[in-house]
Amino acid sequence: MNRGLVYFHFDPHHQVRDYVLAALSSLRPHADHILLVSNSPIGDADRARLETCCDEILQRPNEGLDVGAYRAGLEHLGWERLADFDELILTNHTYYAPLRPWEEVLTRAAGWEGISFWGMTEHAAMRPHPFLARRELPRHLQSHWIAVRHRLLTAPAFREYWEQMPPVSSYRDSIQWHESRFTGHFAELGHTWQVAFPVDRYRSANPAIEEAPALLADGCPLLKRRALFHDPLHQDRQAVVGGELLEAAVEAGYSEDLILSDVVHTATARDLIVNAGLTEVVTGCVPGAVGAGAQTSSPAHRSSGCVVVHIPAGREAVERAEADGLARRLASLPAHWRVVVTSPEPLDAADLERVTGRRPTQEDTEEDSTHGEGDVSLRVVRDLDPRGTIAFLTQCDDLWDPGRGAGGDEGGDDGGDGDPLVLRITVGPAPGPKTRADDVAHRQALDCLLDSPGYTAGLIDLFAQHPGLGVAVPAAGHIGQAHAGPTWDGLAGAAKALSRRLGLTVELDPLAPVAPSGAMFMARPAALRTLSEGAKELVRLTEQAAAGPEQSAERLKRARAAEVLELLTVYAAMSSGFHPREVLAAAWAGRLYGALAYKHRAVTADLPDHTDEQVRFLQARFGPRAGVGARVRTYVDVYHPDMGSALKPAYRYLTGGASDLARAAATAGRRLRDVGRPRGKTKGIE
Repeated sequence: MNRGLVYFHFDPHHQVRDYVLAALSSLRPHADHILLVSNSPIGDADRARLETCCDEILQRPNEGLDVGAYRAGLEHLGWERLADFDELILTNHTYYAPLRPWEEVLTRAAGWEGISFWGMTEHAAMRPHPFLARRELPRHLQSHWIAVRHRLLTAPAFREYWEQMPPVSSYRDSIQWHESRFTGHFAELGHTWQVAFPVDRYRSANPAIEEAPALLADGCPLLKRRALFHDPLHQDRQAVVGGELLEAAVEAGYSEDLILSDVVHTATARDLIVNAGLTEVVTGCVPGAVGAGAQTSSPAHRSSGCVVVHIPAGREAVERAEADGLARRLASLPAHWRVVVTSPEPLDAADLERVTGRRPTQEDTEEDSTHGEGDVSLRVVRDLDPRGTIAFLTQCDDLWDPGRGAGGDEGGDDGGDGDPLVLRITVGPAPGPKTRADDVAHRQALDCLLDSPGYTAGLIDLFAQHPGLGVAVPAAGHIGQAHAGPTWDGLAGAAKALSRRLGLTVELDPLAPVAPSGAMFMARPAALRTLSEGAKELVRLTEQAAAGPEQSAERLKRARAAEVLELLTVYAAMSSGFHPREVLAAAWAGRLYGALAYKHRAVTADLPDHTDEQVRFLQARFGPRAGVGARVRTYVDVYHPDMGSALKPAYRYLTGGASDLARAAATAGRRLRDVGRPRGKTKGIE
């Protein structure tokens, strides 16, 4: 079979991700001609990589989304040349592949004689239409994979379909004018079609997103990327279990890092953690061992590392460190890890031992002392913030990322055989206004990093098991915490501004940041470099604008610069291609779950049934845009769903979603007549 393939590519950051190369390389043996159409610029290095698996590369402006790219690809090949193909596949960058062999599907499709086109997956009919003032979104093949056979390729109607395509400028336009239209349009013209994985086999309207593990089990070679950055409330409503999808992909032999190194540039941190199941209850392993076979790994293979403990100025800070049990906790670390104490003022040998549990030498107490692995040393730093965050990023990067602080381009290691890691620890809440909730949160964070030698070995082992893991932060606590409204603590605007200045490529979470509690975390140095360089630039600019060191320090404190940098820790790592994980000790997993389950039931007892409905219900009454119309609409949706469903077409027309009021009113009338009648399940939809 002479098979052609048009592959639509787009990346908002003008990159060609590795998963794209993997998909195209796997399709190369099955296509006689591959044309890549990119709606985003392609650099020389990426073009060279693409040329190994593509015959042609067409770069064009980002106009018309996927529909515009397909049309441009067809016109580039030429309508006469299309007649040379037995089959032309229109496909795109919205999936990872192959998770199952292409041969199984392509061989099966080759046996479908007499059809004009076929697709990989399909979407069930939906009533009413989710976007438009129409009664129904029809059942249709999904546009990420449509294979067009010779009979349709040479039909005048196929060319007319593309040449008469209405303008497409939005996702809804693409659904309306192409994805939901293509199947029915050509079926009405007498063309027959098939689908490799019919929606009738599954229990949801969109199994490509909502039942991806079941599709993989049935042999589908594609995994839709959206499943990992879709709205977690939608996924919850569809009973999608976060983490099962990623586990299924790994079990199928696909690289976890190939997925996560891409999706970190698309998903917000919280969506990714929920959808990919990146909250880890860490289990203990043999200290010093690495990998899944921890008990049998060679003890000689060990990850090198450095722990930086910040002690604020004042004698009470050392006492708080003792109250935290830091010396006992630090004993959980491998003996060869270095311990560096930072403080705005010198500490004597007795203080260093009280804090770290390691007996220093006289040289260790000298300012800026540095030694080899297993030692304890002191570095006196500027007093720019209570937790020493700015000093950690600007004055200590040569300790946790050797070679960088001295102007080198590459990070080194601390003498171990594995990748170097850095653990950042701070002391408990400072004297002043605080609550028991602050104490609980701080204790939880410490336990989730330094619970025991076995636990900490398991945490280190996470980095060995997941090469793309950039930063592990203690899971967010909630016991005693206030959760009213967005919780960026008034720093959302500053965080967005600094994010843009640092060139971060990820979107910040709208409601609450994924941030290291107490500024404590474990990380790979490479995941912190963007933040470190940004902090240095911030300090440099502040010093230039200030009259002296004291004034610059005051400006940084007044701007809460350290807090903003802490909030961006995870997002900077993601922008560098590393994924985050939240970590929990088993005891805290039980405590937090039990308390959260009780609070969830208490809060939602008098709300609608499902979380997505509860959110809409509350937003209509208490959200920033709550108004009379929104409140009435929510009331009808919750208490009179049949009427609400019937009125949606007319509502969408009145809010600009349709062009035919009479049709909308007629549809609403028919729906209203059905209110109160027994309802059966629509085929393919629950």
